[in-house]
Amino acid sequence: DALLLTLGVIDAPLLGPAPAAGPMRLLSLARHSQAIYATAPGWFEPAVEVGAEVAAGDLAGWYHDLDRLDIAEAPLRFAEAGVVISHRLHSRCEPGDCLIQVAEVLDARR
Repeated sequence: DALLLTLGVIDAPLLGPAPAAGPMRLLSLARHSQAIYATAPGWFEPAVEVGAEVAAGDLAGWYHDLDRLDIAEAPLRFAEAGVVISHRLHSRCEPGDCLIQVAEVLDARR
């Protein structure tokens, strides 16, 4: 909204007021195990939103094999606990694509 308002494209915010920013947190993304990567072509469907706090073993999303529509989607689970800092949108994925990342919380507030 801020850019569109500044450029004069719109006269009033479209998305409503922005949520209040929470306290700053110190996070670490240092290990390969903090991310889930695609191992085959398919479709990724995230199960959590960015900012969610998750535990190891929690559901991260589902992988859909578009070449095998006769089989159920495969659940993907986090290997580590932390805060979700990014995820791919509902979209096609190729081997090696990063699907979702979780950062370790370093500050004392958990």
